[in-house]
Amino acid sequence: MCLSHLWRRSPKIQSEESRIEEQSNVLPLHQPQQSYAPPPLANAEARPSQGSSEQSPAQTIFAQASNFHLEHFHYNQYDGQQRQGNSGWEQLLKATSTNALHNSIARFDPPKCDENTRVELIREIGTWIEDRHLSTQLLCMTGAAGSGKSALQQTLAEACVAKGILAASFFFNTGDNTRNNVSRIIPTLAYQLGQKNNALRRMIGIAVEDDTLIFNQTLRTQIEKLILNPVTHLPPSELASLPYAIIIDGLDECKEERDQRTLLRAIHDCFLGRRSPFRIFLASRPELAIFEALEPGGHLHGIIYPIRLSDDYDATSDIHIEAIVTAASGQYIYAATVIRYVSEPRRSPVERLRTILSSQSGTGSRTKPFALLDLLYTLVLNNAREGYEAIDNRHDFLLVLRVYLALNDLNLGLGISRQDQLLGLEEGTYESILCDLRSLLIAQPTLRWGHQIRVYHKSFLDYLNTPERAGPLYTPFSRYVEYITRCCLRRIDSYSLKQISGGVGFSDEDFKLRYKELDLDLLDCAALLFPTFWREASFSFTSGDVEGIVTILLQFGLSGFKKIHTWVVHPVVHYHSSPEFIRNTNPRYEFVERWKADLEPALFNEIKVR
Repeated sequence: MCLSHLWRRSPKIQSEESRIEEQSNVLPLHQPQQSYAPPPLANAEARPSQGSSEQSPAQTIFAQASNFHLEHFHYNQYDGQQRQGNSGWEQLLKATSTNALHNSIARFDPPKCDENTRVELIREIGTWIEDRHLSTQLLCMTGAAGSGKSALQQTLAEACVAKGILAASFFFNTGDNTRNNVSRIIPTLAYQLGQKNNALRRMIGIAVEDDTLIFNQTLRTQIEKLILNPVTHLPPSELASLPYAIIIDGLDECKEERDQRTLLRAIHDCFLGRRSPFRIFLASRPELAIFEALEPGGHLHGIIYPIRLSDDYDATSDIHIEAIVTAASGQYIYAATVIRYVSEPRRSPVERLRTILSSQSGTGSRTKPFALLDLLYTLVLNNAREGYEAIDNRHDFLLVLRVYLALNDLNLGLGISRQDQLLGLEEGTYESILCDLRSLLIAQPTLRWGHQIRVYHKSFLDYLNTPERAGPLYTPFSRYVEYITRCCLRRIDSYSLKQISGGVGFSDEDFKLRYKELDLDLLDCAALLFPTFWREASFSFTSGDVEGIVTILLQFGLSGFKKIHTWVVHPVVHYHSSPEFIRNTNPRYEFVERWKADLEPALFNEIKVR
């Protein structure tokens, strides 16, 4: 546009024309210093006809102006009426998930922290959210299933609303198709931002009108066009008053692991890779996608504010009150389920409490007081099994998991990677089996034995051991005992009599070398496990159950039993142990006595009878 037609030229103006900047579609960052605002260029009166050298004062913006110059002049030019973006806003509404809002009717009566609970944690998170000078813009809270993450998120969302700082929220839920994926999260966040500021609403609507396929584009593109670009065009005064807290709950309930990774990467690139006005509070179970992102080497490691719930909690060491508290193992979900069940107005609370206590003692009941908890366990197990079978179907996921847990209860002093060797599994099998179960258990490092499994919540084991609760996920005791027996006998049979002769003695240097070279600690565990599970079988199995194990023993034969006899009846000890330790605490002698007195005669007699 030629500005020379809009005011009378002077030599001063002519010399300064080159310094006039024209910039369209940019909002002014500050108001001009004049006491009046110049009228928009589009509203100027008609220009003179071609060839006219003079204009009347009414035809100019700066009438009678002379001897002044303009620098960094910004103007906005509008053709007709200003766009409102209404049709784009309507399209945005169709792409949102109303069920994902913190106050959605679909989430009526959501879990919240009871009064005077989690006080310090709520204060810590609230302080982080409100302190906008902190360099970290993302808080990631992880914890086991039932550790109270959603209750904390809901409580803090409502607190942020009360303070006027909640920009947006999104609560994932695996059972709701509008919020178990990432297709609607950015439109839903953008909708809530538009509700907070009319200018944002207009700009978001226009962005959708300008690109009607925006909802089919990458999360990063959606964030740029629907959130960041509109926000950056707000005047400073409006930006300063814009709510800034974004709450995202239950990322693990987003079904596709790929979507979880994509969202985490988009948050990193768009909100953390630059200075944005938002502070994001995200909660999830520590499933693989978020676990890898937060671990050393992950793209979020070291740049976020991490909070881990219940990782270091040992309920058995500091809860010794009542049976129901012990069963809760310090987890919110168990206690919340019990309270909800006992408080049900249609039944006697006394009878309900008796039902819960009887289910703990194993007396059984036709009712299902832990249906919600069981549903959660079923969901986690099914997802973990599907994830494992998608990359490896060589082993029965549930069977191997039950074997790990059974061996873990025996305190063998054998790390889980060595258990893989004992069972004849491929290296790293335990990592594949357990990787999607981190919300329920953890492979925890120990000082002496490598990684061993620690189950967060006692009720998970109760669930696995109860066919009425686990349903199709239940693995019979006889099945995994048969599996362990077969693996132990296979391990024993892999050694020759020459390799195992002599037992382990303190003075036998040759055997000490063979012990390490031949992995005879695995033979040792196999020889001790076998009679242990046989004894369990004698009390627990029916005649039909034991048939499979007896068949295995017959296949094993007398030569195999001779190896067990050669190994077990010697007063064998680990070569690095001391006699005092052995006599006082080593369970080996109990196994040896049991073998000599009960198991060996019974097994040989069984073989003779057959």
